[in-house]
Amino acid sequence: MGKRKLPPPNTVKKGRSERASTTTPLIVMGIVMIGLVVWIVSSLARSGSPPAPAALAQELNGVQVISMNLSASGYSPNNFTVKKGIPVRVNTNSTSDAGCVRGIMIPDFAINKPVDIGQDTFTFMPDKTGTFPFTCQMKMSSGTIKVI
Repeated sequence: MGKRKLPPPNTVKKGRSERASTTTPLIVMGIVMIGLVVWIVSSLARSGSPPAPAALAQELNGVQVISMNLSASGYSPNNFTVKKGIPVRVNTNSTSDAGCVRGIMIPDFAINKPVDIGQDTFTFMPDKTGTFPFTCQMKMSSGTIKVI
């Protein structure tokens, strides 16, 4: 009997399980990369969108009333227009997952108010005109109050 020749090592056919084990990480990496691209594009699209129009405060019995919802996604609405010299009552409705948004800071009016879960209220006097920012206590969510 003659000697049996073996094929060179680089020509040995791989079995199905060997091919699957080398392609699985590539597929997972591809999915992760696609997800990352989608996240970046959607973040850029959100940051470039124009701000929502300012909600005009309703005046009831000599007090301006604005209402907003507080949640993990921020303040909604987050832009308001009020009149100078008329007290403003801010009605909030906060979810339990609102995190740091359950606090509101309006430095130009010396407001630093923790907000209770559920419904809460606070008032302030807009004594100057302009557009004034408000933020959560970590300055991650924000909005504006325009005083006319």
